Amino acid sequence: MRLSSAFLKLPLRFDIERLKGEAMQFGEADWEYHPQRETGNTALPLISVDGENNNLFEGEMKPTSALERCPYIQQVMAAFGTVVGRTRLMRLKAGCDVPAHSDGNYAWRNRLRIHIPIITHPDVIFSSIDNIDIHMAAGDAWTFDNWREHAVYNNSGVDRVHLVIDTAGSSQFWATVKSGWDPSSADQEQHQAIKYYPFSQNSADNHFALERFNSLPVRSPDEVNAMCNELLSDLGQFQRSSPKLFVDLMQAIELFKHDWAGYWAQYWDLTEYIPHYQLLIKRIKAKIRPLLKHASFDSNSADVYTVAAAWITSMTSEAAPQRFDRSALALKPENTVAQASTSFVDTNKAGSGLTLDEYIARFSLPAFEQPIFIVAAPRSGSTMLFEALQRNKGLWTIGDESQREVESISSLHPANRQFASNELGKDDYTPQIGAQLMEAFMARLQNPGGTGYEQTPEEYQPKSIRFLEKTPKNSLRIAFFRAMFPDAKFIYLHRSARSNIGSMIDAWNSQKFVTYRNLPDWSGPDWSLLLPEGWRDVHGQSIAEIAAWQWAATNKKIMQDLSQLPKTDWTTISYETLIESPSDSLQGLCQFAEIPFGPRMEIFAKQGFPQSRYTLTAPENQKWLRHEKEILEAEEIFLSIENEINEFH
Repeated sequence: MRLSSAFLKLPLRFDIERLKGEAMQFGEADWEYHPQRETGNTALPLISVDGENNNLFEGEMKPTSALERCPYIQQVMAAFGTVVGRTRLMRLKAGCDVPAHSDGNYAWRNRLRIHIPIITHPDVIFSSIDNIDIHMAAGDAWTFDNWREHAVYNNSGVDRVHLVIDTAGSSQFWATVKSGWDPSSADQEQHQAIKYYPFSQNSADNHFALERFNSLPVRSPDEVNAMCNELLSDLGQFQRSSPKLFVDLMQAIELFKHDWAGYWAQYWDLTEYIPHYQLLIKRIKAKIRPLLKHASFDSNSADVYTVAAAWITSMTSEAAPQRFDRSALALKPENTVAQASTSFVDTNKAGSGLTLDEYIARFSLPAFEQPIFIVAAPRSGSTMLFEALQRNKGLWTIGDESQREVESISSLHPANRQFASNELGKDDYTPQIGAQLMEAFMARLQNPGGTGYEQTPEEYQPKSIRFLEKTPKNSLRIAFFRAMFPDAKFIYLHRSARSNIGSMIDAWNSQKFVTYRNLPDWSGPDWSLLLPEGWRDVHGQSIAEIAAWQWAATNKKIMQDLSQLPKTDWTTISYETLIESPSDSLQGLCQFAEIPFGPRMEIFAKQGFPQSRYTLTAPENQKWLRHEKEILEAEEIFLSIENEINEFH
């Protein structure tokens, strides 16, 4: 939303230590990639469409299970007295940035964003097109004009974390904004009194309204006129430099508005007539595209066609509520979030949503034929193998691990399963859960070149694909994914026990692979890597013993589950063989998976395996000897399983 100032510091302040405590309780698996995959940018949804793991603007906003664990963050959100929309914890890794951009999505035409820094550093700088650079201090509250070009630079050595709240506003909120301090004006202390909000034991302080209706099946002619006029009014420079093109643009827009009004008189916003409006949209976008090839807005220098096309596309929405039942609406006049209970909100739609087959048919999705799952204990080289096979022209992936996709479904998250483990069996699978997972996979599905399936022109979208997935936790979910994909194939990668356990010890010690902070019934270092069944039995043991147990439990589970499948559907390979004979190994795996071993794979095999994205230290022979004493003391934990692996073929 456009503001008169680039930045405004709001007159509220919050308990930073309490905010830190709630933000830091989450493990790495809870964080989502940035929608545009910006390096170092991740987010953790707190309020989202249907309370699920998504980045959508349209749909009823509900709390995620993560918000249930954050009573003070709920109070922070309530403090603004406004209707709350999409809300996330947003993290920016040390040394990374948010590239300069302006927010042109139509949703921002009527919304504002609030930032509350939780973890930050003076070298984290927010920059605006007006050459105003500010640092937002921890515990403060800010808003800004996100229509203007802006960027964030984290030049510090800490990972910045902000609570970011999107809102359509309220009278109370706009009064707060009006009293905000503009950093380009006089000193703040001269005119702004800050109100401090400590944690409250009163559950009434946790209540806030949630955004429910944010899209329409078809926008009215009045709103369409206002949107078009708003865009045209920001094109002074384009009008002066290209007067003929500007006149052609105005004429095209004017005809479009007239046709829209005519359709509205005939069809109103009835769902069955939306295709008529969408044809108008398709035609006007094609007409204005060549006219706006070199046009930019006066106010923020953004590309005009990109923004205009997004706004015009938003003039219809099949996701909007259709003829909703107002009698049902009357049963819940307010949509609020209150004091969290000790239980988690279950946002899983199993039993009421689409089944997997219905979802695939409804949205004409490609068939996932014989998907390939790499299963392995953590730190065994599975990322290295994944990154090699990811280059194969016959495979599609989601670009990384799927732990976020799986655990975003509340019924599958360990927190809603008494933190028993990461294990999922065939009985945990339902066709409705399959549909939710497929939706998550499709959102990130990409070809070897990194082009998303949904961004690929429809005529080039394959009707069937070979899907590749690698997540160590899925080593405990073989039966689950076999239930979802009855023709799935599995590649079992195993690594010598001592080397693998040594690498797992390094991962634990680094605390860069934490998956569950504040794990119930656990008082040791924050839990790292996967969570096999029976983890509570290793409480109080050394890191080496825990890592050895994780390695043994994971490999044992893999062998048990694979032995239940036809031998034609799985194969094994050792990390050591993969390193010593990359060409033969990759060729054999391609043959097993029935995918091509073409020039890309040949070149990769000849060059050898580079370090994977999760490498802690450079590979080194006998690196495990740094932990030799501890590993040998834990030998009885893993020795029998190592012998089983050697015999398992």
